[in-house]
Amino acid sequence: MNEIWQLFLTQWQQQSIFEVFAFIFAVAYIWLASEESIWCWPAGLISTALYSYVFWEVSVFYQMLLNIYYMGMAVYGFISWQKQGEDKTVISKFTLKHHLIFSGLGIGISILFYFATIYWFTYQLVWLDISISVFSLMTTWLTVKKILECWIYWTIINIASLVLFNENALYVSMLLMIVYIIIAIRAWVQWRQTYCNIVKESQFSNIN
Repeated sequence: MNEIWQLFLTQWQQQSIFEVFAFIFAVAYIWLASEESIWCWPAGLISTALYSYVFWEVSVFYQMLLNIYYMGMAVYGFISWQKQGEDKTVISKFTLKHHLIFSGLGIGISILFYFATIYWFTYQLVWLDISISVFSLMTTWLTVKKILECWIYWTIINIASLVLFNENALYVSMLLMIVYIIIAIRAWVQWRQTYCNIVKESQFSNIN
């Protein structure tokens, strides 16, 4: 445990100022998202912009492209959550059919990318890296649409990321994932309560 802590401290001291602020805004993003605050998207935009620069600096181009995608989704999310009236984005739930389609699509895309990737990359846990990336892209869309179960998917993704980051001794990133897991569980509880209130209000309106 002491060795892991020392490695964590060493990695933290080696972080660039851009990565430190990217970390801070990433935590701010998920916390604000759990509160259904529209300001989560500007925080997410700043975080992903900083991470895009960090990954470009170290020539990790796929992660850079992933964060550029996140930047675009942050803009779309802000616009979507800004809508009012009948167009307002409210929390909704997936049916079992939706879960099967979503999971099946994610698994199918991951398998296709896996067989395409192993011809060029054969690093350890490549299949896990691909699956995390694919489901992260898809779950970001669920977050924008305020699908309640997005927090369940994020929790699973973050747990899987812990395994991947631990394998690569990325302890600072592991800390971020632990924070994400805690906030995602909290967000699930809060969003579920809000959803139940929406359902009750809808039923009351129909009765009247």
